[in-house]
Amino acid sequence: MASIKKVARAQGHAYEVHWRDHGQKRQLTCKTEGAALREKVRIEDMLAAGRSTAQLVERRTVREVFEACMTAGEGHLKPRTIEGQRSLYRNHIAEEFGRRRITSLTATDVEKWIASLTRKLGYGSVRNAYVVLNKLCKYAIRHDWLANNPCTNVALPQNHDTVGDDRQFLTPAQVEALAAEMSKRREHYGLIVRMAAYTGLRSGELAALRIRDVNLFRNTIEVRRTMRRAKGGEWVYSSPKSKRSVREVPLLPRLAQELRAYLAEHPNRSDVDAALWPGSRKRFQSSVVDWNTPFDINNLVKSHFRKIVRAGLGSAGISSALRWHDLRHTYASIMAAAPGITIYDVCNWMGHADISTTQKTYIHLFRTDYTDKMSAVGAFLDGAGAALAREASVTPIFGASAGS
Repeated sequence: MASIKKVARAQGHAYEVHWRDHGQKRQLTCKTEGAALREKVRIEDMLAAGRSTAQLVERRTVREVFEACMTAGEGHLKPRTIEGQRSLYRNHIAEEFGRRRITSLTATDVEKWIASLTRKLGYGSVRNAYVVLNKLCKYAIRHDWLANNPCTNVALPQNHDTVGDDRQFLTPAQVEALAAEMSKRREHYGLIVRMAAYTGLRSGELAALRIRDVNLFRNTIEVRRTMRRAKGGEWVYSSPKSKRSVREVPLLPRLAQELRAYLAEHPNRSDVDAALWPGSRKRFQSSVVDWNTPFDINNLVKSHFRKIVRAGLGSAGISSALRWHDLRHTYASIMAAAPGITIYDVCNWMGHADISTTQKTYIHLFRTDYTDKMSAVGAFLDGAGAALAREASVTPIFGASAGS
């Protein structure tokens, strides 16, 4: 069990609590005898319950725990995920908590930190920073460096002012109008717009497509990778967003026909590993198609898509606030309107991690029409149901009561 030892210090006395945990000597120093007695009781209770007391003498800082957490994640997290979490830690956590011991954090500390962030950041950014701090605290608990998570049950800010929905859903006619305008910039840009709107691929997935990914025997697109440009300018290819994002997406017959014609003119069509889309390189004051340069979809969006959308598309009725990701939303809306397509089909084809993501984002598109069922109930009430009261064939569940 634990014992207390009074020791002399330069400015008075201190009280050391000594105990053994699984044969290992441990020591905790308190400023007062009362504090030492409280720690002694707590330690003995933890030992009696078979719990580790390692976190009571833990000296690791928040920064050290974060680095250990990131190192552990290198084997299964994508480089982009780690890069993003490091950025959040560096910008929002390091200055506030980095040098403090992990065991010194309290729920009050976290609440004050969140309140401070809320005054200068958006709701999403505050939540993202909280996720990183919560993650490193959970990692510390898993390694017996921390007893309780100070992030648990801490209230996060809610955006009560925003009631609108900034998603845009194009009609097929609007998709064609946009594709036609994009084709004036470069012919294959129109096909890329149709691919985005009629397959629902994410921008990185669309950009990373290779010739082998277009299966015209089965009329499907095989999504196997995504691509992005790293901070240093190099292109990074990786697996899609989640395991469910590795998928096959069926093609509309007319889109498959357009892809077949496009591939027939593709200069690298005999190389199944060749990029499906060409890149571009600058030449004097303009740019030219370059099949040896990776396709930069962000450049397409910034230099062509946004300019066309903001300039307006005449009578097409397309909002100038349209975003490229709205083409993915458009795909969901078209699939929801088509007969025979279920929300489970849309979940699989869009590569959502689980059905709850699809339901949360698009459930309003899948309205169930109960007209036929209610008509049947009405017919029943007008016919056989009219005799229910006379025949008393309905038995009250809770018994009859006067005046009910």
